[in-house]
Amino acid sequence: MPAFEIKKIGLNNYPACAAAFGGNCPFSETCLSQQKEGNREAYALFVNGEIAAECHLVYDNPEYGTVPGKRAYLSRLATRKEYRRKGYGTIIAKYILDLAEEKGYQEIAIGVNCDNTAALRLYMKLDFSVYDTAEDDYGWFYRMEKHITEDVETSA
Repeated sequence: MPAFEIKKIGLNNYPACAAAFGGNCPFSETCLSQQKEGNREAYALFVNGEIAAECHLVYDNPEYGTVPGKRAYLSRLATRKEYRRKGYGTIIAKYILDLAEEKGYQEIAIGVNCDNTAALRLYMKLDFSVYDTAEDDYGWFYRMEKHITEDVETSA
């Protein structure tokens, strides 16, 4: 596997990300707005200086199933076609999971299109589980979650 690095990306990186992943995503405006508000952080995995994968962490959006301070949301995990099936999606997803845990979250949620078998395999490999099925304007999707820390209660 070639050397890679993961970096936090800012609002100025959106044109490069859009170009890397084939154009404008219908959720770009929402992502930009959430990032401006400080409610979303975006990260990219670079291979030889080129964006190979991207993933975001959303902190507070009830529509995504977040719970402030308890459950965050993993969003926009995408790997460029030529970098797929090489482990980069797993690497950046684990990075985001570790980041959420460092920030004190106990759980992380995600929505996955029901027909996206590659994504479902990835998230199940990362110990996510399906807790609901829902439909939106884009079709049916699974709501998935993962417990990233254990609540440990101490007895006196």
